[in-house]
Amino acid sequence: MNAVRARAVDSFFADRRHLQGAPRVCRGTACLLSGGVLSGGAASEVVGPGERAIYCAGYCDRSPVVLRPDGTVARRGSDDALAPLPAIRSLAPRAIVTERLASGDHHELARARAAGVWSALEAALRGEPATLLQALEASGERGRGGAGFPTGSKWRHAARARGSEKYVIANGDEGDPGSFIDRVLLESDPHAVLEGLALCAFAIGARHGIVYVRSEYPRAAERVERAIAEARAAGLLGPSVCGSDFALDVRVARGEGSYVCGEETALIAALEGRRGEVRVRPPHPTEHGLFGQPTVVNNVETLVNASWIARHGPDAYRALGTEASRGTKAICLSAGFARPGIVEIEFGQSLRELIESVAGGARAGERLAAVALGGPMGSVLLPDEWDVPICYDAMSARGIELGHGGLVALPAHADFRQLARDWLGFMADESCGRCVPCRVGSRQAHQLVSADTRAADAALLPLLDTVSAASLCAFGQSIPAPVRKILTRLDPGFAPGEPPS
Repeated sequence: MNAVRARAVDSFFADRRHLQGAPRVCRGTACLLSGGVLSGGAASEVVGPGERAIYCAGYCDRSPVVLRPDGTVARRGSDDALAPLPAIRSLAPRAIVTERLASGDHHELARARAAGVWSALEAALRGEPATLLQALEASGERGRGGAGFPTGSKWRHAARARGSEKYVIANGDEGDPGSFIDRVLLESDPHAVLEGLALCAFAIGARHGIVYVRSEYPRAAERVERAIAEARAAGLLGPSVCGSDFALDVRVARGEGSYVCGEETALIAALEGRRGEVRVRPPHPTEHGLFGQPTVVNNVETLVNASWIARHGPDAYRALGTEASRGTKAICLSAGFARPGIVEIEFGQSLRELIESVAGGARAGERLAAVALGGPMGSVLLPDEWDVPICYDAMSARGIELGHGGLVALPAHADFRQLARDWLGFMADESCGRCVPCRVGSRQAHQLVSADTRAADAALLPLLDTVSAASLCAFGQSIPAPVRKILTRLDPGFAPGEPPS
């Protein structure tokens, strides 16, 4: 790597721009709300001397938190490390994602195998890859990373693509403030993730697998590395998987502090040693992915679903959910609810029932003004918008983004102008810089909302429209909508007036 390229990469990733070993203070939405910053304080008060800010530590149910140098997480101002597992419930007729989590930690191979993990791969290897592809297609599973693309179709495209090598990547770069299911799965059920990855590799003819884990999840990376070593020693990974002629090598790649690397083409760029910038598609990664070879990038929760489908069959999976959204979804509930944690629901569950009955509404002494669903790239929903089933198509028809399924309570006392300012600051900090509308527009929008004048407010909304319409990827396309909603529906002081001449 030449000096210019090295400097470009170093300037992109947050971990390379900051001294290592400093406590990392979470300033995700749930932490800012719980810490009182979004109740009128200044954002600069979040981070103290010798600390650095991150946008989510994956403990939104117990916020505010700090990620300590040893990899443990504690509540801000406390010396006691938090337990990795949150409160976990399943309301679905059959638990899929939380099948093992509800009974505790299954990161060790012996306990995972006793609970049925790896049995699906062993059975699949006795058949043909085509059979596994057919099962995934018949199940109707859709990716849980936010886009909701059919998993079977993605695998089929990669299986048909020509290449000297093929790759499977488990995307553990969950970064939406409010979502933490991927962290929990990687830490407490890593063998299920690895089995799903191995099943995908067998189905498409790949010999190389990568688990990409965000830098803010050091414990998850360590757990997956240990699980890989256990699986390799047991013959479940390596040159002869389960004694077959199928070979699969898997490694962990650690992110270096970039939200946009959760987007598959940016993630691939980072793995290739480049800036994590989004790439124009087509070609899609299933044709031209890592090192120019066919690549499947699947979200962690998606792979755990795939493992369950291979074990129980597509019919059992199709029996759950709706016609458009089969199966179940893990929903993460922030500390602002009366009953925070992870709840697995069957698709079709009413969002209002989830908020009011399952989550118990706002925590004691507070009232909900709205909820944020799917992080800053998702949707802000007021109470009159909660009567919708949790279903990709039903939500899409109303302009609602499910995203990763993180649900953050927005209490009525929140400083919504500050929330909009924080989200635009997040956008400006995390933009990959590839396209001008997102790179420049996000900074201009942040300056305007910070100005807090009628003229600035008048200029802000047209700018948000331009950023949304002209940005290259979903990051720039999606964030302006919830920011607009916050300002126009929740901030009583927002006064756009007439656009300046």
